[in-house]
Amino acid sequence: MNQALFPKPIPVDPFPLDVWLDRTDRAEVGREPFFRGRDTEYEVFRKAVNNLSEGHIGGGTMIFQGAPGAGKTALMGECMEAVRQHSTPSKPWIAVLMPPGSLCHPESVVESMIEAANRENERLLENVPGRYSRWLKKALNQGHGLLQEIHDRELSIQGITVGKKDKSTSASGLFRHAFPLLKNYHIVIFVDEAQNVKRHETTEDVLDCLHRQTQGIPLVTAFFGLGDAEDVLSKCGLSRLSRGRVKTLGVLSHEDTVSVIKSVFLTYDFKGHPKNHEKWVDALADLSQGWPQHINSVSVAACQIIRDHHGNLDRDLLSQALELGRKFKNEYYVSRVKRCSEDPVVYHNLAMEAGKVPNGALSRSRLRNLIGPLLEHPKTFDDFLTDALHAGVLMETEDLPKYYQIPIPSMGDYLRDLPVD
Repeated sequence: MNQALFPKPIPVDPFPLDVWLDRTDRAEVGREPFFRGRDTEYEVFRKAVNNLSEGHIGGGTMIFQGAPGAGKTALMGECMEAVRQHSTPSKPWIAVLMPPGSLCHPESVVESMIEAANRENERLLENVPGRYSRWLKKALNQGHGLLQEIHDRELSIQGITVGKKDKSTSASGLFRHAFPLLKNYHIVIFVDEAQNVKRHETTEDVLDCLHRQTQGIPLVTAFFGLGDAEDVLSKCGLSRLSRGRVKTLGVLSHEDTVSVIKSVFLTYDFKGHPKNHEKWVDALADLSQGWPQHINSVSVAACQIIRDHHGNLDRDLLSQALELGRKFKNEYYVSRVKRCSEDPVVYHNLAMEAGKVPNGALSRSRLRNLIGPLLEHPKTFDDFLTDALHAGVLMETEDLPKYYQIPIPSMGDYLRDLPVD
């Protein structure tokens, strides 16, 4: 396998400092200019697209899941950009961003792929004119024709066979119909907010076409979602993923965290005395605990203090930056608890119990026994768990199935400090 294919894209140019401070309030804002780390997760993506490039069609599906603030959108942006940069007139690649709601509508899925192919043809025609122009124009016309055909089929089905399942509009039928055009592309479908995929009679057929029975279309699908994305997709019919294709995003290593903060300081030319510089970076990295949203928040806090003091990195100002960083972290925790449906005492008790066990990992049954009696009727434990995963108060451990932990140590501290009436 050619490991040189699909290298991580070069980070985008950052905004001017004042613009970045005004616009950035989380780790994942479009393509993150200070994206670092996630090498293990990116390698899963790279292997899947390398396999597709080598002709292995089907079975390459990936799932990347994690709590809010884990950097899923930033990782997805890097993967999408890598696909775009790899596309050439002789071997076009297309990145298709697919809303989760589309997966119960086969025609929407196929239309999205064709529209993405048309856009890529137009881009290549504009930017890479030459001997491939004739083929690209022909493919573009073919794509427009296919879209019209699918639209006409939908109208026909709505007008004639309402309530009946028609083979011409089934997922496999539509994929086969699009094969003459799409066989000439390598397609990577990206589904964001995958925890919102809905169970429907057609969803399983669509997922089967995206995962295994692609009808010959060279494609691979990457799902990005909150902590229960894998479970949701499994209930919708996605099964038999290849080994190692499900990754749960947790904290970054200290080395990667330091690399992010150093890149911020370098970009905005914050130098100061080397010892002071190192002390600032290490202190900010420790405060962030490697959580991508926190890395962003403490970097913003530091940059605000440094900017307001004309680029000064004196040690005396570091305490102000750390205080502001803690404030931003607490604001994140407040927003997470507000997102939860139960009273704060529930999450206080959860955090207290987590503090009693190694790594804070609680089994599903232990959680049920602890939380069940506190839930308001008719709230079920399963509802509570889904809500906690979506809010980012809990995440399933990657090594122990059905064990859950608070994603960030300092979030546990915050929850344990919540007042209990």
